[in-house]
Amino acid sequence: MKSIVNATLDNPTVSPSESWTTTGKLLATSLFCLIMATPDIASAASANVPTVDIATTCRTSEKAITSIFGPGNLATFDSCMKQENDARAEILKNWRNFPAGGRQRCINTTGYMPSYVEWLTCLEMEQSVEALRKNNPAANPATTEGRGKR
Repeated sequence: MKSIVNATLDNPTVSPSESWTTTGKLLATSLFCLIMATPDIASAASANVPTVDIATTCRTSEKAITSIFGPGNLATFDSCMKQENDARAEILKNWRNFPAGGRQRCINTTGYMPSYVEWLTCLEMEQSVEALRKNNPAANPATTEGRGKR
């Protein structure tokens, strides 16, 4: 591929088919990289709720809480798993009702320890904000950065 690119840049008389081959390869490579870089956005916008290994999150959470508060606290692995499974069930039940933009902003399977409880909280807040904006269009801010007109 490098020789064709160099030939194209150095010799403008290279045939269009060689130039197109290089352009096509570069385009295909760029498209592939773009697709690979945004899997979470694609899955969040789809009709399916992402599935994550919540047991790892609960084990890590339990270890952290035990190290801070000592053994015998109420935050156990089992209670964490119940809360996470309940949150996942709620997300599944209401997935199509949550705004697509909210699903993209709230669902992140790789950026931090995933938690269905956090996702559900975020999705419910997104849903509430959308409802407020829909019911009171005059109060919509001019910008999406949290500032209204000054």
